[in-house]
Amino acid sequence: MRFHRPTLDDFAIAFGYFLAGTIAVSTTRFNGGVAMLWAASALLIAALAYRPREQWPTLLGLCAIAGILLTGWFGFGWEMALPFTAINLVEAAIGAWLLRRSRTLQAPLGSLGWLWQFVFATALAAPAVASLLAGAVRSLYGVPFWSTYRDFYIGHALGNLTFVPIFSLLLSGSIGKVLRSFRRAQTLETAAILLLVTGVTVLVFGTTALPFLFVPFAPVVLAAFRAGQIGAALSLVVLALVGGGLTLAGHGPLQLLDVSTAARAQYFQLYLAVVALTILPLAADLRNRARLYEVLRLSEERYRMFADHSGDIMMQLDAGGRIRFVTSAISRLAGFEPDEMVGRLGIEFVSAADRPKVREAHERTLAMPGATHRFDYRGLRSDGTECWFEASSRAVVGHDGEVVAVLSVIRDVSERKRTEASLSAAAMTDPLTELPNRRAFWAAAEQVLARRRKVPGCIAVLDLDHFKRINDRHGHAAGDLVLRHFARLAGGYVRERDILARIGGEEFALLLPGASLADAARICERLRAGIAGRSALLPDGGKVRVTVSGGVAELGSDGLDAALRRADLALYEAKGGGRDQLCLAA
Repeated sequence: MRFHRPTLDDFAIAFGYFLAGTIAVSTTRFNGGVAMLWAASALLIAALAYRPREQWPTLLGLCAIAGILLTGWFGFGWEMALPFTAINLVEAAIGAWLLRRSRTLQAPLGSLGWLWQFVFATALAAPAVASLLAGAVRSLYGVPFWSTYRDFYIGHALGNLTFVPIFSLLLSGSIGKVLRSFRRAQTLETAAILLLVTGVTVLVFGTTALPFLFVPFAPVVLAAFRAGQIGAALSLVVLALVGGGLTLAGHGPLQLLDVSTAARAQYFQLYLAVVALTILPLAADLRNRARLYEVLRLSEERYRMFADHSGDIMMQLDAGGRIRFVTSAISRLAGFEPDEMVGRLGIEFVSAADRPKVREAHERTLAMPGATHRFDYRGLRSDGTECWFEASSRAVVGHDGEVVAVLSVIRDVSERKRTEASLSAAAMTDPLTELPNRRAFWAAAEQVLARRRKVPGCIAVLDLDHFKRINDRHGHAAGDLVLRHFARLAGGYVRERDILARIGGEEFALLLPGASLADAARICERLRAGIAGRSALLPDGGKVRVTVSGGVAELGSDGLDAALRRADLALYEAKGGGRDQLCLAA
């Protein structure tokens, strides 16, 4: 790795490293031991974590010079300067390397993931390795290994725990971003809360008589809630500096303990660790919640924009079918305003005929959460008219597994229904005579046959006499005219519920639901006589007399095919008997 030319920022960090280490050694070191609260490594860890790896040698080199000077002048002396400087740099490099492996590096205190990575890297792994090295070095000079390990680890771990967050926020640019996003009122509020934290800390740690160590928790938590991760990190620093300084100066509730100054410092370390491990997760969780809220708000805004500009209706109902939300498309498609629908049952806006079907679909949706259920129904417009809708519904469950909402996308399918009806009618209609075709007749006859036990019926087969002669003599156009002439006249002689259909070239069938054989014969005879008495007008102005022969049979238990065969046999009998007559099947 090649060295980069030092920048002003490099010199500033090296100077900050020297200053932080000097203050820590001068104020928190007892009886020749290690510092109680080591902040220098915290600054270097944060600086390395947010710099490219190729810039590390330059920064480590400058901090090595600063470390040798502060250790030689204020620490363990010149003979210890080099090894302890190396130990502190190793600690910083390990902590920064582990912290850089976090995917949430660019969001300090932005999530619990960052926090756990931070705690492992800077408060567990890095100081643990450095403490082993420090204990080994000092043991060479007759100092007990474990006492050095303990004091070094606690001081460095606590320093990292306290100061790495604020240095990370500063060096990552997060503080600048947050402060720029603050309104004037927010900035003043944050400043006021930090002054409150400072004031409460001074009062608590400036008073020896009363053990009010729990009181600073309140403003520190307030700082986390109101000022986010910046408020939490700064309040922790204030508590560490002010509370630690007053404790070392012989003030505060810890003076009530009948122990040495070094022991009181260790108690303060424990106190600060508890505060840090309480406030930092809180700040991270609050920041994560704020981020999730922002994501949710943006998602909702996108949804509302999409919903408002969508041609479909989007509706949210509760498990009981009561409308909670509906988009403005309802105004265009059904004439209702969203506000007048919210709070009402969705079934109120469904045609009475389709309400059982819609209730069944709603219950099916509730029973199968996560699955999409589609169904058609007739809905009501504000003017009372009906229109066809297609609904796609899905039930959403909460964390307890209970259905919390039913989401529906509703589309106007009235035009599709009209098209389907038109196509269905075309498929069931003879285009020349506009009568039902063979397919339609068969379907209608099957329905009548299905309920034959309650409603008897008959079937007749009718055939135009000498139709081929008319085609040969006058042309096919005349033949088509004769067919239309018959269809028009025949409709006037049958009952409203009877079904007359064209089932072949000049062959027609008549379905007579509920008619006995005698009734059917009487109706068919009236039709035959009516046709025979009215000549058809040809395209050339001439006229042609049209007659019809027919066979009538009763619908029986042997099925439709058998009834048609009997009617056909009767028809052949009528034709054989001279045409223009009816015969009844035996």
